[in-house]
Amino acid sequence: MENVEFRVSPDGQVYYKEQGRSEKRLTKFSTAICEQLLATVKYRFPAAYSRLQTLYPRNTYDIVQRFVRCNFGEHDLLTPDIDHDILHFEEVRCPLRGMCPDEGIVCKPQSFVNLTAAESEVVHLYLDGYTFDEIAQKLGKSPATVKVQLHSIKQKTGARNCREIIKIMRLGNI
Repeated sequence: MENVEFRVSPDGQVYYKEQGRSEKRLTKFSTAICEQLLATVKYRFPAAYSRLQTLYPRNTYDIVQRFVRCNFGEHDLLTPDIDHDILHFEEVRCPLRGMCPDEGIVCKPQSFVNLTAAESEVVHLYLDGYTFDEIAQKLGKSPATVKVQLHSIKQKTGARNCREIIKIMRLGNI
């Protein structure tokens, strides 16, 4: 999914704007964006997806609308809410903040990507600023093995390059 910015109007309607296009209201007929966002939620935030499936069985539109309202409601111009499958969550004003049973599940969800122990070691060293060669030396591996593990992490996180791995991990999406 390319760059998308969401906003929630004062009357509770969800609107979205894709880069280079005009703003549209999110409706049950917005199937392309709903299916793309739902696939991302299902893969990266399984606890949120499961809870939303319980609340809104077989209703993709309501699931996506709730996820957007809880995580992207503010209209800002700093970064798109979705930037090439990286989700930039926003602090949404909600009267239930702090006492909502879905906080930490649907609102501000925790991501899950199944990294192996070796991949986890590599990514943490990479986040600390080590190069391929330094990571390989520190872990007693070849630089080629480290590159293969970072490539695997890239695929699992949906990152397009190694720099995006850092961005995704630091934003808390993984």
